[in-house]
Amino acid sequence: MASKLNISCGSCRYEDISKTAEQWCTICEEGFCGECEKYHKSMKVLRDHKMISIEDYRQIENISVNLNCEIHGKKLDLYCKKHDTAVCVVCIPLDHKSCSASDVISIDEASKNVKQSTSLLDLEGTISTTIDNVKHCIKDREIALTNVDQDEKTIRKTITDTRKNLNEYLDKIERKLLLDLKSKHGNCKSEILKILNKLRQIEKEVEKLREETLQMKRFASDLQVFLGTRHLNKTMSKKIGSLKEEIRSCTKNRMEIDVNHVISSLENEVKLFGEIKVIETMANLQLKDAKTDQAQIQIHGYSQSIRNVKLKLKQKFDIKGSVEPLSGCLVLPDDRIIIADYYGTGKLMEYNNDGQHIRDIPVSDKPHSLTIVDTDCIAVTFGHSAYLEIINTKNNSERKSVNCSSLCWGISYQDQKLYVLVLQQGIVVMDLNGKTLNTIDIDSYGVCFILYNNDQ
Repeated sequence: MASKLNISCGSCRYEDISKTAEQWCTICEEGFCGECEKYHKSMKVLRDHKMISIEDYRQIENISVNLNCEIHGKKLDLYCKKHDTAVCVVCIPLDHKSCSASDVISIDEASKNVKQSTSLLDLEGTISTTIDNVKHCIKDREIALTNVDQDEKTIRKTITDTRKNLNEYLDKIERKLLLDLKSKHGNCKSEILKILNKLRQIEKEVEKLREETLQMKRFASDLQVFLGTRHLNKTMSKKIGSLKEEIRSCTKNRMEIDVNHVISSLENEVKLFGEIKVIETMANLQLKDAKTDQAQIQIHGYSQSIRNVKLKLKQKFDIKGSVEPLSGCLVLPDDRIIIADYYGTGKLMEYNNDGQHIRDIPVSDKPHSLTIVDTDCIAVTFGHSAYLEIINTKNNSERKSVNCSSLCWGISYQDQKLYVLVLQQGIVVMDLNGKTLNTIDIDSYGVCFILYNNDQ
């Protein structure tokens, strides 16, 4: 491909002359200045070559399409319908001996009307559907990413809350156990102190008796000692009786703790606070089916009787604000639906393939008939107006008005030509700039719609 700088004229460059190209030949794959373009067109063998402006060429400059046979290096100028492949003159005797003469046609015949072929529309639909599928998958994974982040936060909170609740519960039963310890310690201590006080009292009383005995022995008379001894023996007998009684009721108390086996085994048996599980289930992503294997109708010329074809309703939806019959409807390659409500609201409406209203497309009058011009552009007639509009459905500012000699009703498009039903004139064939190429005489009275297909 040429560079992004000025593209030079190929013929002039061959003559060592530097001139900027104005047109690009899609067959020769080189640019031509104004003079060389005229010479190029003047040659009969080159007359059918398609010329496009350099500006248009810039739009396809980075699209790589090999026009030569990868095996033999020759130009791909033939097409085998049987094998659905483009071939060169060398391929035929080598690889297509079994193909009949009707199977092999010129590449020009095969590529005729390719821009209106089902294969191109299917390709555009496949690309659009694939983009939708990828976007759907991306959205699903973004939701999955959000969900797994939320799961992490939820689990983290569960761990924190569980630990907090466990701490609070352990603190609670610890306080209860400490209160029980305090109470039982107090009871044991009280019993011991009670007996201890009694024993100390007995000790004092016995010490006093011993002192009295010593004093009596040292200073009392024999009679006093005799009588005092008997008195003190009786007193000692009572004290010894009291001591024995206290000793019999005396208990030896010890305190110990019996820790709950669940708590005592916690450290040994509970090795994990919990277990994080990843539950895997199939995402069950549903991809839209895309029609990718249909061939070009113009190439194969295959026809099928519709006598036994049965239609099946796949989807039905209501049109916003409409109570009258609709005048026009189109399904664009990207599955957008364009609806003209000439007899009702007078609006040009856009819906998606789920029946959801997207927007109302601004128009200058009530839209009547519609036809697809390319992927994003449509042509619209307005019934009681003597003009039509070519509108870019994705860019409202890109539109062109084409004047007609009378009121425009039905419209169809094929082979770079518009077929417009003009009142009292018939079907006017024109290019996209409004230049009249031909007029088909018909009685247009009472006719509102037309469809041009395969020269009919």
